[in-house]
Amino acid sequence: MFQGEIVWMPAQSDMSKSYFHPSEYIQHYVQVAVKADSLGRRQEVRVGCATQEAPILVRMLDRRSRWGIDNGLKTVIPTALTFGLLGYPFVLPDMIGGNAYEGVEVEQELFVRWLQVNIFLPAIQFSIPPWQFDERTVNYTIEMLNIRESKSSVFDQVSQEAVDFGWPMVRPLWWIAPNDSNCFTIDDEFLLGNDILVAPIVEKGARSRDIYLPNGKWQDMMNNREVQGGKWYREFDANLWELPYFLKV
Repeated sequence: MFQGEIVWMPAQSDMSKSYFHPSEYIQHYVQVAVKADSLGRRQEVRVGCATQEAPILVRMLDRRSRWGIDNGLKTVIPTALTFGLLGYPFVLPDMIGGNAYEGVEVEQELFVRWLQVNIFLPAIQFSIPPWQFDERTVNYTIEMLNIRESKSSVFDQVSQEAVDFGWPMVRPLWWIAPNDSNCFTIDDEFLLGNDILVAPIVEKGARSRDIYLPNGKWQDMMNNREVQGGKWYREFDANLWELPYFLKV
């Protein structure tokens, strides 16, 4: 079986027990996966149905190595937010750069922007190595992983909140601004917990983007300055090697 998906079962499968509904198989598969590594928690599944209580990574379906909403980079943030709101906070996004199916050659820009999207998500995984590109990409990947490591206490905190309260680890902007209508339709920014806002660029060739910050004071970590929220920042500059993210002051 592959990640618990029924689609991978043989057409003439013979179960050891009868199931009233296919979702029962999914539930039992997740339970078995949890028991297989009950201490290390190194396993993942790609299915879920009334299994929100399972302490396990739930992985997104394979992403194509492209930019758009056709199962490309632009789908990663909305999918991660949806998983969390459905009660699956321990999201495992697909590989950085996508799966490079059918011999697709992943371009450096897509790899770097995908890395920036994933660096503040609950888990991170590589298949395409950064040294496939050049030394600068390798060094930048190390730099981004160091930033991630520096926020380990935040990851610990939001993980505990997920266990204690069922809250998502990554949250939509309206989570901290439920009365701000600007936050309701933003699907290319997200929060890690309540205090880190991430606004990566997901448009090919773009070197700036519009960023909305909910009300309050924020520290612009890219430019080392304090900015006021409750407003849009239009055409916020971010070259290929820059990730806009903000800390709540």
